[in-house]
Amino acid sequence: MPNGLDEVEQAAEARRRSRTPGGSRNPRTRERGGEHGGASEAAEQREKERQARRQEPVAGAGPVSTGEPAATSEPAPVPEPVPASEPAKSTRPKSIPFYPDADNTDFLWQIAKAAVDRQEKIPATAILRLALRRLQDQMTPERIVRELGGPVVTEGRPGRPRR
Repeated sequence: MPNGLDEVEQAAEARRRSRTPGGSRNPRTRERGGEHGGASEAAEQREKERQARRQEPVAGAGPVSTGEPAATSEPAPVPEPVPASEPAKSTRPKSIPFYPDADNTDFLWQIAKAAVDRQEKIPATAILRLALRRLQDQMTPERIVRELGGPVVTEGRPGRPRR
């Protein structure tokens, strides 16, 4: 009497036999000759098809007949392929370190506690973005510089003092 477990084991064994061991699942590594020692047959076939498409004349791209013989006997120049432009760089701003003092840290903890009470999670970066937006709405950059900037020091020697 056949057992259902035997059928499952046979199916698993069949899958193991048909599976190719190792290798990357990324198709690009195989095309570049990654772990298989060269481009796969499918990649070679695709490349041949691409080259054939490039060499085929485009329908309707030939010379338009105006009833007059062509003035030149030279073939039309083939346009050079345009290299693909580099991908656009990320618009993410550069990371800026934030070192809160004790009062700011306490306030951030209070916000975190209030968020836990409401079963929410609010990261410190979201709090900083909100504060920066509010500051931007209330003050101009020149006013912020006037309030935070100290007097301009024009005296003294630049650099680290020597011993």
